[in-house]
Amino acid sequence: MNSSQAGPAARAAWLSCCNQSGPLLEPSEGPRAVQAVVLGVLSLLVLCGVLFLGGDLLLRAQGLTALLARERQASREAETGGSTGDDVS
Repeated sequence: MNSSQAGPAARAAWLSCCNQSGPLLEPSEGPRAVQAVVLGVLSLLVLCGVLFLGGDLLLRAQGLTALLARERQASREAETGGSTGDDVS
């Protein structure tokens, strides 16, 4: 249905609902403040999560490094004989 087929009532309804010449409604500051607070809290949660998970990964990496160092030391001792010369055969 094009505009030539629309009756005067349909045109009036369209103009009344889509008229942009009225006063612009400004959003109140309340919702913006709530959005800012929610964004701040979520940002802090993400930051804390990254710090805790990163710290956990660092601790695990240090533990694995220490384990690897102990294994390498044990294998070096096994290669050199591992004895102090006090063995009596």
